[in-house]
Amino acid sequence: MPRNQPVRAARPLSAALALLLGGLTTACAPEAGEPGLSRGDVTGVRSDPVGLVGMWRVSGVASEGPDTWLRLDAGQYLLWGDCGAYVEGGWEAAGRAFVASDPYGAAAACAVDGIPEVPWLREVVAYEPDGDGWRLLDADGHVVAGLRVDGAPTPIPEAAEHLARAPEVTDAVRAALEAPAGLPDGLRPAVAQDLVGRWEPPGSFTTDPHVVFHDDGTWSGSDGCNGGGGAWALDDGGRLLATAGLQTLMACDGAGVPGAVGAAARAALDGGRLVLLDADGTELTRLVHG
Repeated sequence: MPRNQPVRAARPLSAALALLLGGLTTACAPEAGEPGLSRGDVTGVRSDPVGLVGMWRVSGVASEGPDTWLRLDAGQYLLWGDCGAYVEGGWEAAGRAFVASDPYGAAAACAVDGIPEVPWLREVVAYEPDGDGWRLLDADGHVVAGLRVDGAPTPIPEAAEHLARAPEVTDAVRAALEAPAGLPDGLRPAVAQDLVGRWEPPGSFTTDPHVVFHDDGTWSGSDGCNGGGGAWALDDGGRLLATAGLQTLMACDGAGVPGAVGAAARAALDGGRLVLLDADGTELTRLVHG
């Protein structure tokens, strides 16, 4: 087995995608005043997300043993646990908001029965400092887990040794976590209530390209042939955090909506249209309510 490569669970891609999107249901835009939108909007203390990069011992999670570490590198997490190895996924953070994908890979003994789920990590929508460490918070502001510097996991033969150490904070890591460009004039920053519901590109398609932002902080969609999905949250100024998972690569008459969501750094409204922009402020796509 090549070093520095997680073991992928042996399953069809469609099954892995179903695991990633498990539990998602199609949602319609809520009526004004309808509860349950706090999952996407985040408030609280602002911090530099670069401070999250490190190797952290996890505490306060009943489903995890005492020797559990969360390794956060730019865009990637490794959760080392009782299996003696790790599961792998993606994460993003801004000044307050934090989102993590479901695991999309696993190493060694962690992959014996397929890719494990980590439901507690998907509950996290925000983070705040706690002395020299961090608290991860859910949508109600409750502490989901504590993170502190305390030791490190034992390296395993199946993975590169540096994956059992804290990652280095390089210029590339800082660049990956820096704030994106501001919105162009004429666009209004989106808030969570704006996004929740189904959006699709204008025009006529023989397929069904779309995205649904669910009020539980997940999103799902399709380019017309290939499904995609992940987690999402919004910070100030329409700062959009969206993790993306597995996606098939069939060609068809459609539009790259899931790809645009995964690449978007800000979300804004121009009249009734949702505008997604990348980190440089370049417009990726415009969508209308479906």
